[in-house]
Amino acid sequence: MAIQKVQEFLEFTIFYQSNGASKIQLETDFPSGALAIRLPVASPSSSGIALPTTAGLRGTFTIPLIGVEGTEYKFTISPGAATQLRIFSATVKLRMIGVYLDGSLTVPETWVSGPVALGA
Repeated sequence: MAIQKVQEFLEFTIFYQSNGASKIQLETDFPSGALAIRLPVASPSSSGIALPTTAGLRGTFTIPLIGVEGTEYKFTISPGAATQLRIFSATVKLRMIGVYLDGSLTVPETWVSGPVALGA
């Protein structure tokens, strides 16, 4: 695997309209290296986080993503059997936190800084 920058996820916000139950699920590739379920953050399970009904009105729902990191991610939103769900927008707030190196490879990854002039 090539060296990749890792993101720390801060929150996911969705602006939507729903008349019934829906679930939101997040998968990231850290720490396992393969996409895996990360929500709910406190105890990962396949159920995800429930998206509240808006009773025909438009609503906003924000999920804090404390402690979730990754280089790849995938959100899945699944409406219930009789639910009509309209998504108007969704945003993910994240920040770059650095580079992870994999020393377990046959040829371990290394990081070398560029030349730095003294007093610069």
